Amino acid sequence: MKKLITILLISMMAFVSVIAEAGNKRLGGGKSVGHQSSNVTQKQAAPPAQHTPPVAAPAPAPKAPWGAMLGGLAAGLGLAWLASSLGMGAALGNILMALLIGAVVLGAIGWFMRKRMTNSSPNLAYQGPEASPVVDQPGRPQGGSMIGSALTTTTWTIPAGFDVVGFESAAKQNFVLLQGAWDRADIATLNDMMTDTMSKEIQQQLTSRDATQPYRTAVISLVVKLLGIEETESNYVASVEFTGTIQDTVGAVPEAFEEVWNMTKSKPTGGWLLAGIQVN
Repeated sequence: MKKLITILLISMMAFVSVIAEAGNKRLGGGKSVGHQSSNVTQKQAAPPAQHTPPVAAPAPAPKAPWGAMLGGLAAGLGLAWLASSLGMGAALGNILMALLIGAVVLGAIGWFMRKRMTNSSPNLAYQGPEASPVVDQPGRPQGGSMIGSALTTTTWTIPAGFDVVGFESAAKQNFVLLQGAWDRADIATLNDMMTDTMSKEIQQQLTSRDATQPYRTAVISLVVKLLGIEETESNYVASVEFTGTIQDTVGAVPEAFEEVWNMTKSKPTGGWLLAGIQVN
């Protein structure tokens, strides 16, 4: 009987510690919650691409003119001997020999000049096209909620002219603001910055944590990257990747994290709202 009571007490203490640990976690508890993007799932499941640089074929060695030179000299000697054998005199043979030697010398000079020009000229065959000038994106409209109001996309991509820098800056600010609202259990702020479905799920997590404990999420470092935007029948979904270091509660050891927030925006009007969190 005593052993049974001891086991029950240990089990209850372990259960309570698990709940307390989950409650101390950052917004979302470090788990996937809310709307999930299939594009993000495929990206997380895909192995990292390994790019193997192509091996350039060795350039053929330039042909030296020594063979032609030696052949010309041999031909000259042969003609000189033939002329002498036929009784044409040594003078004619010497003339032919001089002409052949001159031709060989001119050929050698031309070969050296071509080689020098080839080494000094740049190899234009592998130069890419000139970089197109950078076109400034349209200015960010007043009010962060209107960023990306002119979206026209049907695939998971980033439309041309979209204010990526402004969007990522606003997403970074919203990440920190929502962590603070989560710590304070600020339902009003959570409702304003989330979809109704996402807000309900987060409120369920708030009710399961110990309200007597202090909560403070410290964002030590944060890097934001817009992965892509997809279009549904009624809205747009932007997937934003957050990586960095975070401290879930007071006194806890900072830990690295990586998660994707799916932000939705209604087509007719409105701003971006947090609809879901995806953790690989």
